[in-house]
Amino acid sequence: MSVEMDLKQAAVALVLRRNMDETELLVIKRAEDPRDHWSGHLALPGGRRDPEDADLSFTAMRETLEEVGMNLSEGGRIVRRLETITPRSPLAPQIAVTPYVAIAPPAYHVIEEGVEQMRLRLSAEVEAAFWLPLDALRSRGASEIFRLAIEGEAREWPAYATDYGLIWGLTERILTSFLELIEKDGDLIFDRR
Repeated sequence: MSVEMDLKQAAVALVLRRNMDETELLVIKRAEDPRDHWSGHLALPGGRRDPEDADLSFTAMRETLEEVGMNLSEGGRIVRRLETITPRSPLAPQIAVTPYVAIAPPAYHVIEEGVEQMRLRLSAEVEAAFWLPLDALRSRGASEIFRLAIEGEAREWPAYATDYGLIWGLTERILTSFLELIEKDGDLIFDRR
């Protein structure tokens, strides 16, 4: 049995939408909670697999609905599964996280300037949610450094700069993997059915 299978399972959704001519990614800011290792981090909607979840793609869709009120099964769709990753730090909860690329339902896309799209409904677990242009993330890359002292030792991680803070850690690794995939395969996400 693989190490991944021995770990608790979780899934996240890289939810994409069109905003006129550009593609945007949904990012959340987790609410502050002293019981949450990732409290206050910029992240992707997602969480642990419940025993009744049919599979991890269902977990990603369920967590997206719970955290931001977006029902991906009503007009949205999962288009790709990315490689499962695990935390590199022994101090982080040991969990296997499987990312899924999803297209938001049509009501969340911006097709015409000035026409309001469906609003997200945030749960208590989410302090904020925002859409980041993929082109901006691609052009800047993980060009920043997130610094943190852990047990007196200074640590550094690559990070993506946003107007809302730095994306680092597991989310940075998932985002980097996704952006590398787009570079290799092209931005065909919206053309796939």
